[in-house]
Amino acid sequence: MVVLTFFNHAGGVAKTSTVRDVGYVLAEQGRRVLLIDMDPQANLTKWLGVEDDIALEQTVYPAILGSNEEGAEDAELALPAPMRVHGMDLIPSHLNIAIIEREILSVFLGVLRLREAVRKLEGYDAVLIDPPPSLGQLSALAVVASDRVVVPLPTNRKGLDGIPTVIKMVREYKKAARDLSIALFVLTQHDRRTRHDRESHEIIAAQLPALAPISTPLASRPAYYSDAQVQGMPIPVYAPGSEADLEVRQVTSELIAALGGRL
Repeated sequence: MVVLTFFNHAGGVAKTSTVRDVGYVLAEQGRRVLLIDMDPQANLTKWLGVEDDIALEQTVYPAILGSNEEGAEDAELALPAPMRVHGMDLIPSHLNIAIIEREILSVFLGVLRLREAVRKLEGYDAVLIDPPPSLGQLSALAVVASDRVVVPLPTNRKGLDGIPTVIKMVREYKKAARDLSIALFVLTQHDRRTRHDRESHEIIAAQLPALAPISTPLASRPAYYSDAQVQGMPIPVYAPGSEADLEVRQVTSELIAALGGRL
């Protein structure tokens, strides 16, 4: 089993859609995939078509704070039973998991709790975690729980400006997870028609491979991605055979290669 957290502290970088679509392709290829939504906004949950009322007990809350009562420090930490959607298992999110940000600060070595729970899982080939776009405790829990980090990165000024912070934070998280490293920079929202995006892509292609591989860009396709979100479908389900579908499949293959055969 390989645990991957898709991390970028900036919002609007196509992080959640990349988790959804890469997870789907991995599952379609025969791997057993678990997605964990750790963003209180619950976009991954919604973008997979889950409209149910989610209870806090269905989220990561029990695995992180469910045994945080007095005298229960040694209680078993376990993730709840996931729901099944589009051939993947999903632990959904809920607005109220935001309370983890505050409460985890009082738990000794609390940042390791999700890591401990995830490593008790059996039967999965891949666990993909989608944290919120922040530098808070939920993101720290998600990254520390992972084996490798995948960094969605738009090919524009926003993406370039965010690189130093992402790299700095991964180095900080390594203090709690020593083997942590970046598996792949997934380039997103690329508009090859604009000079700005082409130049940003050139800078990224020149500088980042020294740190980790970079992917083939996922093109900016607002119609496909917005409509897929509304329909609650991964891109390969919403638009099979389209250029957007083929790009997602290419990036998934590159991620598998970057992991050196672990998937």
